Amino acid sequence: MHRFVHTLARSFAIVVFITGGLAACSTPPSVYKKGEFNRADPDFGKEVTDITSVTICYSAYSSTPAEVAAMARDECGKVGKTAMFTGQSYDNCPLFTPVSANYQCVGQ
Repeated sequence: MHRFVHTLARSFAIVVFITGGLAACSTPPSVYKKGEFNRADPDFGKEVTDITSVTICYSAYSSTPAEVAAMARDECGKVGKTAMFTGQSYDNCPLFTPVSANYQCVGQ
């Protein structure tokens, strides 16, 4: 019985690991919005009228640099600005899209 439980637990762990790996490989890039779900924020639920920067969260396994740059251009373009790449970091984004591409929105 003990051997069966050990084998079952091991099989479960393998399935969880593989499922997590597949999820990480298929997660699309997204715009990071700090405090997006904070209902106490005075701008909660309001349309953005001006931004100075945008952060795109992505995984190198499921996104291309062109996709990430296009998202940044689109976000900055919503307020009539141009996206200028400023760098990358690993301190803002969730586990399956761990890289943040940071852009300044310039112009106007």
